[in-house]
Amino acid sequence: MPIIAPDSLETAIRHGKFDPVYFLFGDEEFLIEEAAQRLIAAAVDESTRSFNYDLLHGSDVTVNDIVERASAYPLMAERRVVVVKEIDRTFALRGKPDDASPFARYLRSPSPSTLLLMTAATSDILSKGKGGQSAKAPYNLIVENGSAILYKKIYDREIPSWAAARIKSRGKEITPDAVEIFIGYTGGSLRVLNNEIEKLFTFVEDRKRITAEDVRAVVGASKVYNVFELQKAVGAKNLELTIEITDRMLGAGESEQLILTMLSRYFSILWRLVELRTRTKDTNELARGLSISSFFINEYQAALSRYPMAHLRNAFESLLQADIVLKTSRVDPGLVLQLMLTAIVRGERMHGIPMRSADLAEM
Repeated sequence: MPIIAPDSLETAIRHGKFDPVYFLFGDEEFLIEEAAQRLIAAAVDESTRSFNYDLLHGSDVTVNDIVERASAYPLMAERRVVVVKEIDRTFALRGKPDDASPFARYLRSPSPSTLLLMTAATSDILSKGKGGQSAKAPYNLIVENGSAILYKKIYDREIPSWAAARIKSRGKEITPDAVEIFIGYTGGSLRVLNNEIEKLFTFVEDRKRITAEDVRAVVGASKVYNVFELQKAVGAKNLELTIEITDRMLGAGESEQLILTMLSRYFSILWRLVELRTRTKDTNELARGLSISSFFINEYQAALSRYPMAHLRNAFESLLQADIVLKTSRVDPGLVLQLMLTAIVRGERMHGIPMRSADLAEM
């Protein structure tokens, strides 16, 4: 079979019509991993996942192991899914199967009740000849008998349009100047870009247009000192880093109200996570229930392990008290936030905030 474009896989996922063998390969590891996850989620019956889903790593298995797993019948479902990450490691460490091997025989006549998915984060399997590109042995066995999808490298000049298209595919637009600033801050890693896009979507909420001001507020001139890094430090209960990031943000002109708003949203997610975990342990379901990317769910779960219910209640009280003081007095915002964050990280109730004589006279 000819090597096909990624759009073909997306069509198969949308319609739920799958081939028995898939091979995702190329230079963009992030896109390969992302496509694999979408395919797995669409092909595996969640209720029987523990019986019918095998994740294998190429460095740990032989081709005969792969054939054995793929030949097994599904239990209480129409399909089982076998995933082999880094199949190139199998060939490098265990030897290359030939045309008469059990691996080749399986590929020529795969089990109709198994979806075998193999990945390789390399395009070196291809060679160029007079007839165009062809797969080197033993990858030719997979390409000729399965659905092989190439994820070509996204070059630097293509990154801005890639980011803009990705944002548009999710129902929002980003202004041209915002894209330029965004790429300048984040660089050319697709994984990093995707993570920062998730943060932008959290920040703008229901607004459909992302501006340069939004990018500056989220990513910032320094990627280290922004509200999302502050949330991480608070979640880790790292008081020293929490205070340092807050001071840097205020020094760069960040709004204390933005900090309060985002931290309130952060602890609201932790609060909802407490209830959701009583119903499911599946990370994808938890992420959907919280309306966040599954990429961040482990980070929130780790934070919740450090914040028992009493600490969460104290955090909400501290956030409310700080909001009232900031809106009704002229106390230094930095002092207010420092006292609030100290109380939150320590799991304590926020103590009274000292006021200047001018504030007391007005009360």
